[in-house]
Amino acid sequence: MALSRFPKAMDDAANAVIKLTEAAKFVRDTSGDLSFRDLDRLQDSLRAAKIASFTVMAEGQKAPANAETFMASMGGPTTLQDFGAAMADIETKASAWNNVLSSWIAGLSAANFVEVSTVSREGVDTRHILRTDMCDGPTAAPLRSSAALNDLIAALEAVGG
Repeated sequence: MALSRFPKAMDDAANAVIKLTEAAKFVRDTSGDLSFRDLDRLQDSLRAAKIASFTVMAEGQKAPANAETFMASMGGPTTLQDFGAAMADIETKASAWNNVLSSWIAGLSAANFVEVSTVSREGVDTRHILRTDMCDGPTAAPLRSSAALNDLIAALEAVGG
């Protein structure tokens, strides 16, 4: 018999989903320049939530009845099967979001990532590569308003995110 750490796994998953939802909403709901770090935070949160959800499923299989009771007490799905279905829905929405993000990035020009900057030191001008850490609001607008991002957020909200 394997001991289940389901309550901790479920708590970790809930926290990961909440952080993911916050990161996705931040990208969608902010205006003006969009930091590439904010996109990284969203993508890192996707990974963390997925890993945490896999842990929930593994731990829940060790004591399914207890796991389902605990999930229901948190306001989550009432069965591991329902949890798995919600995971699958979120994975589908995340995949669509990743496709939109990939297409958006592919459509950006090099100037969205680097530019040449003149640096003057001791009377000498030199050119250097300046790496940008954000894109402007109009460039970010299609990403922020994408149906895929809205669908991902809706799927996360459906599980309490």
